[in-house]
Amino acid sequence: MKNLLQRAITGILFVGAIIGSILLGKTVFAILFLAVTALTLWEFYTLVNAGDKASINKLIATISGLSLYCSAWLWNFSSKYALLAMAVYLILCFGIVIGELFAQKGNPIHNWAYFFLGQIYVVVPFSMLNLLNNSFASEFLLALFVLIWTYDSGAYLFGVTLGKHRLFERISPKKSWEGAIGGLLAACVASLIFAYFSSSLSTVGWIRFAVLVVIFGTFGDLAESLLKRTFNIKDSGNILPGHGGMLDRFDSLLFATPAILIYLALLIGESYFI
Repeated sequence: MKNLLQRAITGILFVGAIIGSILLGKTVFAILFLAVTALTLWEFYTLVNAGDKASINKLIATISGLSLYCSAWLWNFSSKYALLAMAVYLILCFGIVIGELFAQKGNPIHNWAYFFLGQIYVVVPFSMLNLLNNSFASEFLLALFVLIWTYDSGAYLFGVTLGKHRLFERISPKKSWEGAIGGLLAACVASLIFAYFSSSLSTVGWIRFAVLVVIFGTFGDLAESLLKRTFNIKDSGNILPGHGGMLDRFDSLLFATPAILIYLALLIGESYFI
């Protein structure tokens, strides 16, 4: 009972912080996810180092990622400062690469690979959130989060009550096709609510939005499950009581964000609505 209450409180605060940051404006949201990026990167490199897969300087790797994040964010305000942040990022990346030439560690190629994997896997999608927020109406950013949460909740409820056929048993034994389909239906219903209140996309456009979130969000979830299975851990961290780590909470978002950004760019970017 205590764990359930703890999980509920953490979930409410988590959802409240994200929705609040979206409503309070682009800068507040960007600052919140600057912190999220830092915590997620630190968690990722902690897992990598603890798993004996590599030996990476977490501080430099995290600062590198934040430089890339800031470069993408600042581009909307000042190309000068964005390029300065990118220059810092490139210098730190070269430092990581060149440092392996002198460090005489056992697996220098693994260090390079895991360093850049963290940058691509974590920083690029979080940076794209700001691009999504700055380029399109904030309702799309809100919908992205709401649909992910709706899908997760629906998948859990349908999976617990009806789940019999495993979705991807080798990587995630608890996920079922029944849960995935139920989550998809829940997300589509939520997308109809957005369609009712928003004219930015047609009803079909909003349903496609939901389907993309579900498909890529599911693969993001499975990818993080594979990562945890590789390192033989249950949760990526314990920073969120009752919910695990940052990667556990944002795994679906990391894959869904690029897909949604491209989707909206193809539609609205060309002033083409369907």
